[in-house]
Amino acid sequence: MTSIAIRPLRRGEPAVVEAVFAGLSERSRRLRFLGPMPTLPPRQLERLADVGCCGREAVVATTGEHAVGIARYVRDEARPDTAEVAFAVVDAWQGRGIGRRLARALRRRAADDGIRRFSAVVSAGNRPALALVRGLGEIERTTIEGGAIELTVRLLR
Repeated sequence: MTSIAIRPLRRGEPAVVEAVFAGLSERSRRLRFLGPMPTLPPRQLERLADVGCCGREAVVATTGEHAVGIARYVRDEARPDTAEVAFAVVDAWQGRGIGRRLARALRRRAADDGIRRFSAVVSAGNRPALALVRGLGEIERTTIEGGAIELTVRLLR
């Protein structure tokens, strides 16, 4: 069995973000980005790789040299104890607990950063992502709009 390591995404690692994006099927991309995303525009890539300051952090799952998943949060400027969270695991590695491991690592990092809540907007059809977010803590709020569900969870320690 291949060993998976979880580590912080470092500033200046857009290739890691690109590798995870490349490993997502069209369906996975649609679920992650809440709509079609055949390519990752340069500005979006830059934004997703911009971590390490200003309330933006990410962790990556690797098999050594290959990135197989990523989880990130961005602090809400209006509510500094809350951050929006998002996850992606390449299709070939889904269903192996990588999302849970990424979530735990990101939750620890967020706690160290003073974040007490995660919010997430998840496609209503993405049951694994909904379960992942619900598993992070106590659900404080759920809003359904169109085909998306917005959840706010108070993080477990």
